[in-house]
Amino acid sequence: MEPGRRRRGGERDRISGLPDELLHFILRHLCSAPAAARTSALSHRWRRVWAHTLDLVFGDDLNRGVEGGGASFLDAVDGALAAYSDDRALHVESLKITVPCICGENVTASRVASWLRFATQRLAGAFFLSVPQRKSWPRDNRQNDELELPPCEGATKIKLQLGSLFFLRIPPAGMFGALADLEINQTTMNGRELGLILSSHCPRLQNLTMHVTLVAASDISVRSASLRCLRFHVLNTRRLDIVAPMLEILDASDIADAHIAAPNLAEVVMSNILGQVVVPDAGRHLRLLDVTRCSTMMASSLMRRFDSVINLRLPNPNVRFIHYHQLPQPIHVTGSFYM
Repeated sequence: MEPGRRRRGGERDRISGLPDELLHFILRHLCSAPAAARTSALSHRWRRVWAHTLDLVFGDDLNRGVEGGGASFLDAVDGALAAYSDDRALHVESLKITVPCICGENVTASRVASWLRFATQRLAGAFFLSVPQRKSWPRDNRQNDELELPPCEGATKIKLQLGSLFFLRIPPAGMFGALADLEINQTTMNGRELGLILSSHCPRLQNLTMHVTLVAASDISVRSASLRCLRFHVLNTRRLDIVAPMLEILDASDIADAHIAAPNLAEVVMSNILGQVVVPDAGRHLRLLDVTRCSTMMASSLMRRFDSVINLRLPNPNVRFIHYHQLPQPIHVTGSFYM
C-alpha cells in the first residue's frame, strides 16, 4: 500500500507509510513469530514485512495466553515456517521454539525434523528448541522416535532440550562449521555418533554441554583444538578420552575412567567417577577443584595431582584428614576451602 493511501471511510493508513527498517524493529520486539504474522491483518504490506523478520520466536508469550496450546500451537509453528520468505539470501539470525507442556503428546520426530531442516537451510545464528517430556515415556520401541540432527553450517549456537522423547542421530558426513556453543539435553544417543560431533563435525566449538544417555556402554573420545569448556554428563560412558589443548573448564560425571590431555586446564569438577582419572599434561595449579561428589580415594588422587588451587571443595571431613595427614605434599589452597 502506498504511503498516504486511505482506508475505507477515508481514514489515512499511517502504518503502511512507515519505512521497512522501522517495521522490522517493531516486529523483532514482539518476541513472537505468530504475533508478527498476525500483523499482516493491519495491511497488505505487512504480509511481506513479517516474513522477512530476522528473529523467529515461538512460545515465549504462552504464559500471557497469546498463542493458545495443543495441536494449534504446533500447526502455528509449521505454518509460520512454511510462510517465511522464500528468498534464500535472507537468513534467520535466531530461531527459538519452546513447545508448551500441553503439546507433549503431539510432538513427533517427523514434526521436529521439519523444524531442524528449516534451521539447516535458513539459520545464520542461534537455535533453541525445548520439547516437554511425554507422560507415557519410556516406551519400548525407541527406533520409531529417531530424530536426525542435520548439519547446519550457519548455526553459531544450538541448544536442544528434547524431553527424553527421541533417539538423536548424527549423520556421518556434514559440518557445523560456525558452531561455537552446543548444548544437548534429555535424549538418547549412539556412542560412536556422539564421538563424531565431539571430534570432527564442529571445528570451531568452544562450549559444549551434554546431558544425555548412551544406548549402550561406550568409550567416548573428545578431540578439539578449539574447545574451552566441557560439561560432560553422559550415562553409560565407560572411558572418556580428551585431547583439547585450549580446554580450561571440565565438569564431568558418571564415567568409569578418564584420560585428560589439556595443558590449560584451570577448573575441574568431578562427580561419581568409578575408576581412574589420569591428567598427564595439565599444569600444577588450578582455579577450582571440586570433588564434593567423589569418593575419598578419588578426591585424594586428584589432590595429589596438583600443587595449589585457589578454590577447593571437598566432600566430607574424612577427605580433609587424608589431605593433611596422608598426602606426600599437601595441596596449597590460596582462596576458599569448602566441605
